[in-house]
Amino acid sequence: MFWIEELLIKEKELLLIHWLESAMEKSAMGLGKMVSLWVAQLAGKEVRLIDYHEAHGVGLDYYVRWLRENKYEGFEQFLPHDVEVRELGTGKSRKEVLQEAGLDIRVAPRLSIADGIQAARRLIPRCWFDHKTKQGLDALRNYRREFNERQNVYYDKPLHDWTSHAADAFRYLAITLDEGTDSWSTPLPKNVSWVV
Repeated sequence: MFWIEELLIKEKELLLIHWLESAMEKSAMGLGKMVSLWVAQLAGKEVRLIDYHEAHGVGLDYYVRWLRENKYEGFEQFLPHDVEVRELGTGKSRKEVLQEAGLDIRVAPRLSIADGIQAARRLIPRCWFDHKTKQGLDALRNYRREFNERQNVYYDKPLHDWTSHAADAFRYLAITLDEGTDSWSTPLPKNVSWVV
């Protein structure tokens, strides 16, 4: 399991989080057949996950309505890079559709899944989870690597199952909030000033 050690520490931190008027407000959405949304407030270095929602087989208008009904439409929305792809039927991207609906959209940087998992590991110690996030938190606790029973080995890639969408949306949130923006695939800078 990718984040089990970090999340075991958080086991007793499922609590009712009070809305902070002065906090920066963020939401991360993983798009696909199943859409998962994490809603967070930032209070200093603290990340307060105040809500989680997922649904299957409904249009973007459903999620816009859900955000409005829960008074989250003013939050900055983080979405995956593929939100900028244009749909054949309308000629518009999902980003444009959501912006026209009045949402503040920010596209998450395109990083590898491994970099996203590392960003999530760095973010989890700063997180507080409201009781409304239980479904998403359960998914994070069960997010795991794919296992090959024949060879008795775990692959580096995650198993695609019921936990994937919640974990993907959480990774997008972690990537956009990550202060350690260095990618594991980026070469380290070389200091050659000492060479004569």
